[in-house]
Amino acid sequence: MHCPKCNSDLSFKQKKCDRCGEDLTTYRKIVSGSNRFYNDGLMRARVRDLSGAAVSLKKSLELDKTNTNARNLLGLVYYEMGETVDALSQWVISKHFQPVKNEADVYVKDLQQNPAALEAANQMIKKYNQALNAARQGNEDLAIIQLKKVTSLNSKFLRAQQLLALLYLKQGDNEKAYKCLKKVLKIDINNTTSIRYMNEVKRLKPEREVKELKEERTVERVNPKSVGSFSSVDKFQDDKPNIWLFINLILGAVVGVAFAYFLIVPTVKKSVASEYKNQIQKQEDFASSKDTAIDSLKKEIEALNGKLGDKDQDIQKLKDQMVDETVYDNLFEAITLYQQGKRTDAAEVLVTVNEKNLTSTKAKEYYNTIKEATFVNASRQIYNQAKIKYNYGNYTEAKPLFEKAIKLDNENIDAYYFLARAYEKSQDVKNAKKYYNKVISDFAGSSRAREAQEKLKYMGE
Repeated sequence: MHCPKCNSDLSFKQKKCDRCGEDLTTYRKIVSGSNRFYNDGLMRARVRDLSGAAVSLKKSLELDKTNTNARNLLGLVYYEMGETVDALSQWVISKHFQPVKNEADVYVKDLQQNPAALEAANQMIKKYNQALNAARQGNEDLAIIQLKKVTSLNSKFLRAQQLLALLYLKQGDNEKAYKCLKKVLKIDINNTTSIRYMNEVKRLKPEREVKELKEERTVERVNPKSVGSFSSVDKFQDDKPNIWLFINLILGAVVGVAFAYFLIVPTVKKSVASEYKNQIQKQEDFASSKDTAIDSLKKEIEALNGKLGDKDQDIQKLKDQMVDETVYDNLFEAITLYQQGKRTDAAEVLVTVNEKNLTSTKAKEYYNTIKEATFVNASRQIYNQAKIKYNYGNYTEAKPLFEKAIKLDNENIDAYYFLARAYEKSQDVKNAKKYYNKVISDFAGSSRAREAQEKLKYMGE
């Protein structure tokens, strides 16, 4: 223990600091209370009551923020619950209070030496926030897709499992909700939110399934009434030996042997002989039918080979119908950028999304809204960036920017014209003529079309 005033080392039994004379009576009570809460949290963590452990450890830190044992354990509890950022925060604070001989050094070092795990945690949090945003806006399908990715990155992320279970409950898929909650309760047996959701699942499930769920949590207990059902024992009396007891025992044994020999043994022999004959008959039947079975299998193989061509076509159709989740990743990223006011960046991401692959009506609405709000302005901004590079003679970097501007807005005549000029300046005559002709054919009658005709004449076209 350290003195709260001068930070000198003290024995826990001391009532006053030898160095500064500070009264330690109240401080000792505070430290003692913090340690009691820490011990309670440690006991709960050992039986996987992580929620209860987190509450006790937080109370311990409220009393003594320098209790590094409680803070390190709280970090481990957060890490086990999938809250990597919160866990790392607790360990960093712990190192601040105890820079030397601190177990938090090991935990932080393990994370720092595994950048893939940190990147996975970053992606997990990002996708969870996107899913939460989609769920709040009523788009459950997109939220479920993102949450599946989150739980695949870390199945112990309790908040993601709980949100996924809640969405399944809303869609009426109680079985999937039950599986998600069961995973949570294996990690944190006393998680009140998950228990509340599980009670709702039990209420919605049929009676037979509810009974099965109850049986999983049933614990056998000793009936206290059975303890008093034993009768008292009378005192022992030494009886005289009875010879007829031994005679009856011997006669019973003789009768049992005779019964077994004359009745049971013949029956067993007969049963064994019958079983032996049946086995021989089965082997003969198998040998005779083997050739027939081989011929039948050959015919089935030929029929299956004939169907392979049709199955390949069916498989290709299924592949074409499968949802490409990367499409939704780019859509989510575009939505996020759009909400942050980064409209040009949102347009650049959205242009990579194939609208035909969007199966959700809500997703198509997001796509069209962002496209109408950003594509034309983004095309003009990117064109201006390309024009600056063109004016400085940097044609190599200007050309892809002109092409990006055209991709966002195929009516951007200036982008087409100066892309042709950039190719002409780069001595790429073929592409220059291609885009000059594009300006003339798609924008006939415009001033840029007339300028393009003059350029082609100059180039000898």
